[in-house]
Amino acid sequence: MIKNRVWGSRLSFKVGNVEVEDTFAEAFPMYATRLLITALNEKWALTAARVATGFATSIIMSPAEAGLERLVPADKTPDGRVGALIHIYHRSVPELKLQTLVRIGQCILTCPTTALFDGIPKAKRKMHIGEALAKFGDGFEVKDTMYGKTVWRIPVMEGEFIAEDTVGVAKAVAGGNFFILASSHKAALEAAEKAVDEISKKCRNVVLPFPGGIVRSGSKVGSLKYPKLAATTN
Repeated sequence: MIKNRVWGSRLSFKVGNVEVEDTFAEAFPMYATRLLITALNEKWALTAARVATGFATSIIMSPAEAGLERLVPADKTPDGRVGALIHIYHRSVPELKLQTLVRIGQCILTCPTTALFDGIPKAKRKMHIGEALAKFGDGFEVKDTMYGKTVWRIPVMEGEFIAEDTVGVAKAVAGGNFFILASSHKAALEAAEKAVDEISKKCRNVVLPFPGGIVRSGSKVGSLKYPKLAATTN
């Protein structure tokens, strides 16, 4: 049961015994791409997804922001294999393209049995990544049409890495958050873990880039003591 009341300009409500105060949440404009990785089985789809989204918690110090959205069943993917959807975010499209290329090339192309497809095929803006990736084929690569899509077939020791020629770009928002205040460390962590589970199960087009979807080191802009730092503990 949810009960609402307004304190000044703030909305406060209760969910069960939990008081929720709607005050403020960060929001930063970003550009994002969404990639569909397919593989022989869930193990390898998740392996590629997790490696490709590594070291990508916050744009403050990481080279990008990225995360796993969800698994996709085999009957919903172009090649009829289980898939995993990941997001990659950056402040500009050129920086996003570079991070997308290096993460595909180093983390997805290298992973056994994987293929790569555009996760937002209806996007009006596209990044042409296939030709750059295909150069790994050293002249043996082939541009082809498969599953109704333009793809590159790149030879690897295992066989071929199939990569869609273009991937979509969309305007996105980063930084959404809420604070959890609890009577103990254990209670706070348990509440955060439950929130992550619910978001992961029920929200689409959302990723949680921090470790386990949770950040314990909230930051403020700048520093009181060290002027060269972009962010420090809050």
